[in-house]
Amino acid sequence: MDVARELAVSPWDALLLSTRLAAGRVAWVDQQLVEATRAEDGNADSPRVRRWLDESRRERNLLARTAKAAVDAGVAERLVRQVELEGRLVAEVLGRTLDALELTAEQRQVAFATAHRELLQLEATEVDGAGEGAG
Repeated sequence: MDVARELAVSPWDALLLSTRLAAGRVAWVDQQLVEATRAEDGNADSPRVRRWLDESRRERNLLARTAKAAVDAGVAERLVRQVELEGRLVAEVLGRTLDALELTAEQRQVAFATAHRELLQLEATEVDGAGEGAG
C-alpha cells in the first residue's frame, strides 16, 4: 500500500479540496462537541467538552487559513471563469442544436425560454439541496 502517490491535481483544485475537507472536518468536530456537551449535561468545564471545544477552535483556524490561501491564489475567480465558460459552451451547443432543427423564430424563442426556465429550476433545486445538507 502506498502512503503517498502522485496525483494529477492542479494547485487550485488542491486548495479547493483542502478547503472543502477542512470545512467537513469543522462540521464533524462541531458535531462531536454537541454530543459531548449533551453527554455532560451542558457542563462546558468538563474535560470531554473542553477537548472538543479546543479541537473545534483548531479546526476552524485551519479552515480559515486554508480558505485564505485559496482566496489569495484566485481559486474563486478561477471557478467563476470556469462556470462562465461552461455556460457559454452550453448556450453554443443549444444554439447549434436549434439551428440544426431549422426551427422558426417563434419555436426557437420558446426553446430558449424553456431551456432558461429549466436551468433556473435546476439552480434553485441545487441551492435548496445544498442548504438542506448544511449545518
